[in-house]
Amino acid sequence: MILLKPMSDFAFAQFMDSSIDSYAEEKVKAGNWKEDEAFEKSKQEFDKLLPDGHHTADHLLYSIVAAAEDIKVGSLWVHCKVETKEAFIYEFAVDENQQGKGYGTRAIQELEQILHEQGIEGLSLHVFGHNKKAIRLYERLGFETTNMNMKKTLNTIR
Repeated sequence: MILLKPMSDFAFAQFMDSSIDSYAEEKVKAGNWKEDEAFEKSKQEFDKLLPDGHHTADHLLYSIVAAAEDIKVGSLWVHCKVETKEAFIYEFAVDENQQGKGYGTRAIQELEQILHEQGIEGLSLHVFGHNKKAIRLYERLGFETTNMNMKKTLNTIR
C-alpha cells in the first residue's frame, strides 16, 4: 500500500532541486534545449508554474510513501483545473531503486481516486518519447496517446 502525503517544506525543497535538474536533462536529451541554457530555462519554468511553491493554488504536490515501511519512494505533482474538470500530471517519479515494485501503478490509482472525489473527470500527462518504461506504465494504466511530436536529426546533407 502507498500513501500520497502532501509535501513538507523540506520534501518540496528536495523535489525542486532534483526536478529542475532532471527536467533540464530531459529537455536536452529530447533535443529541445541546449545544454548550456537548460538549467536556467528549467528553473524559470518551475518558478512560473509554482510561484507560491508547494502552496500554489490548484497544484497538488505529494510525496509517494510506501506505507508498510514508511519510506518516501517518489514524488507526484498535479495541476487541477476545476472549471474544466481536468488534471495534468507535471511530474511523476518513483526513485530508481524503488522502481518495479508496483509503487508507480498504485500511486496513479490513488491519485485517480483523489481526483475523482474532487469531481475531476480527466487526467493527462506528458512523457518524453525516449522514456519507454514510463510509456509502457501509462499505457497499462489506460492512458492513450492524444498528440505526438516527432523529430529527425539531420547529420549530413547529401
